[in-house]
Amino acid sequence: MNDLRADRGAATLWSLALTFMLLLGGLVAMATGQVAVARQQVSTAMDLAALAGAQSGGEPCDSAFLVAQANGALLNTCYLDHGDVVVGGTVPAPGLLERLFGFLGQPLARIAASARAGQPEQ
Repeated sequence: MNDLRADRGAATLWSLALTFMLLLGGLVAMATGQVAVARQQVSTAMDLAALAGAQSGGEPCDSAFLVAQANGALLNTCYLDHGDVVVGGTVPAPGLLERLFGFLGQPLARIAASARAGQPEQ
């Protein structure tokens, strides 16, 4: 009978540990999803910015900047390379990760992507 009393309350501790692990797994899955969405957002914004720059009649980097800004991205680099417009930009880190790393005192880098577009060969 003494052995049963020694285990008293162990199920509660195991339940709490399991609940914590499930919540942690959910947070990791949510953060991973947010990073994937942000990565896709910046990639799409840079593709559109490069296309806008390549198709513009005037200054390609001005068009690229406006399109990147309209899609929620910050255009960091823009230059011409043998007739192609090459752009690079970033979007802010997802909210959950930004809060977590801010709480830990670590700045989180922005999520970046680049793209290249040019006029089709004739």
